[in-house]
Amino acid sequence: MKACFTGIQNARASFFIVAFLMFSVYGQAAQNTRVLTGRNGDRITEATLYCDKEEKTIGFAGDDLAKILKNMGSNVTIQPLSGLSDTPGGTYFVIGNNSAGLQARLTAAGGKPVGTLGRQSYALRVTGSGNTQGYWAIGGDRVGTMYGGIHIGEIVAAGSLKKFMNEDQSPYITKRGLKFNIPLDYRNRTHDDRGTGPQLNIEHMWDINFWAEYLDVLARQRYNVFSLWNQHPFPHMVKLDDYPKAALDDVYKAGRPGKDYDNNIVKVKNLPIDDKIKHWTKVMEMARDRGIEIYIITWNIHLSRDRDINHLYGFEDNFRDSETKDYTRKSIKQLFLTYPLLAGIGVTAGENNMWEMSDDDKEDWLWDTYGQGVMDVKKEQPNRRIRFIHRYWQTSFDKLESRFGQLPDGYDMSYKYIKAHMYSRPDPHFAENELIPKLPDGMLCWWNVRNDDIYNLRWGDPEFVRQFILHFPLDRTAGYYMGSDRYTWARESISKHPLSPRQLENEKHWYSFLLWGRLGYDPDTPIPLLKGLIKYRFPTVSADVLFDAWQAASRTIPLVNQVHWKDWDYLWWVEACISSGVAGAIDGYHDINDFIDIGTMPGNDMTSISSFADGDNSGTSPLEAAGQIETYAQDALAKIDLISDGGNMELKETIGDIKAQAYLGLYYAKKIRGAVDLSRYRKGKGSHYKTSAVRYLEESLEHWKDYASTLDAQYNKMVLAFNGLFDWDALEKEVENDIEIARNAN
Repeated sequence: MKACFTGIQNARASFFIVAFLMFSVYGQAAQNTRVLTGRNGDRITEATLYCDKEEKTIGFAGDDLAKILKNMGSNVTIQPLSGLSDTPGGTYFVIGNNSAGLQARLTAAGGKPVGTLGRQSYALRVTGSGNTQGYWAIGGDRVGTMYGGIHIGEIVAAGSLKKFMNEDQSPYITKRGLKFNIPLDYRNRTHDDRGTGPQLNIEHMWDINFWAEYLDVLARQRYNVFSLWNQHPFPHMVKLDDYPKAALDDVYKAGRPGKDYDNNIVKVKNLPIDDKIKHWTKVMEMARDRGIEIYIITWNIHLSRDRDINHLYGFEDNFRDSETKDYTRKSIKQLFLTYPLLAGIGVTAGENNMWEMSDDDKEDWLWDTYGQGVMDVKKEQPNRRIRFIHRYWQTSFDKLESRFGQLPDGYDMSYKYIKAHMYSRPDPHFAENELIPKLPDGMLCWWNVRNDDIYNLRWGDPEFVRQFILHFPLDRTAGYYMGSDRYTWARESISKHPLSPRQLENEKHWYSFLLWGRLGYDPDTPIPLLKGLIKYRFPTVSADVLFDAWQAASRTIPLVNQVHWKDWDYLWWVEACISSGVAGAIDGYHDINDFIDIGTMPGNDMTSISSFADGDNSGTSPLEAAGQIETYAQDALAKIDLISDGGNMELKETIGDIKAQAYLGLYYAKKIRGAVDLSRYRKGKGSHYKTSAVRYLEESLEHWKDYASTLDAQYNKMVLAFNGLFDWDALEKEVENDIEIARNAN
């Protein structure tokens, strides 16, 4: 294995080995259950891998392929690409950039020529027959070559090279990213750090091994944009000559999440600002080596919670304060000068301390700080391209265009593509109705794909993702980033059977992260390849059965969101049936009356519960939706019961999550039915509807109990920012109260 590490840092290499061993224990994946066969059906026990080891991005793909081949029972010999002859023998793999020399060797081996390849593009080629078989990944650039090598690894993991074919691949969406709310420090939080996950993860943000592992996984999943969201990150990333004490040493977190968030603040790491700068420089270098661009995106106007700094310099979190404006502008300039690999920055004109401002005032402040900060950088580095993202939120386009249209590199918009609920419909119409008509021809937009629906449960429906990706208006798409406001997708924080360190969220939720990244690159990713990856991860079970059960369970929550719709995260969290009580939101549980009163998702043909009870049959009825939810849930439960975890803890938790989604779906299906009949009863349609409403709600309670017990078997209760503690046992009393509401209805 040591020969595979092509210039990768010792820290990365040693961590990779430790992480791999831990995964083997956690997954208990028996290598001897995996077999790789070639195009002729013979088992492959020996193979040679030729790759550009000097290029870290390509070497990474070679390392991964070698590991997978070894796990499939093949002994691998690593050779430099220069060692590839015109007549190689045996089974061999080639990973390299498109070049005349490599083309000549491909032609000599009888391979189909490769034409011009663009950025991130690659060609797969197969050569030879009998005992000589060659499998090639040739890329248009280092990133495309890496993706080609990863693609070969995916095919190998499926267990057979029989269907390996000549194909050319290029990205459907060129920028595929994650929205990562980064909890840097108690003093400088992301959107809201009061939850269990952010507090657990603060110290991991300063661990280079975390980033080595995390960025590797993102590359495998074909993400190439990583956007770090924090209200005010500058004190932990830059030093300013004019404000030297604004830079903060060390790392602090709250004593515990939730209501006591501001009490018992503790230091978790001694770290001078110079070392913090070295840390982020290294993170950005590692990201570059995986073909990933880093963006910083902020909320405005926010300052550090370090009151001593604010008092020292007279900083105030309002747009009239000249010192705050000067400090922010200089921070933007220094941020780009300090980090030459930083790809871009993003802003918003509509959060917190800007709510009282006019649109003109908002855009003036943003231009005088962020815009002029970028202009200052361009004066010193005129050839550097800086991508600027302006979020479209509580402002007007003409106001921002008159300012930011001056940027030499232009700017892109960013829009909350499906509000806060990506797990609802794959074809939302918000952008077409609200944003695109206002934009000038040619202006591109980043789609902020917000998942404030599912934090705990492993989700997986490739057809939903495929249709979602295909619905993006390509002529308006700069890229997309998928993520949450209420959750930090770093290390999981609630498992009762955790690894040490805890498993990455993008490893726990490997399947959904893979779908949103890989299908963004190629929406036509074949289902057999996905099933092969499921089989590779869980070799002791039927991938077909697990795939079907997973997909069926994952189709329940989107249907629930279509029936019961509230736009924003603080207004509705489907996993817990609650909202935050903030800014007019329902305080806690959404009871049966809320289900009757709250309408359906805009832009679909779903009829609301109240309208349907009035006799409106113009669209898909809530009873039809409830029936479909029940069908998916019951199908998932029937199929998942065919699978045994065999002592594999990750598989056991995956099975539990599939069951939990199914039970949650059944709870909502019965609740919807109960709401329909209770509404009918109240509208004078007959007393028998009250009886049936009570019965449905009694059945929904039993399904909630199943849901709660399944969660309790594998998860600790967690605090979610804004929404507080998710206590499924305490919520059982609220579910019981739904029954009483129906029983006492007049």
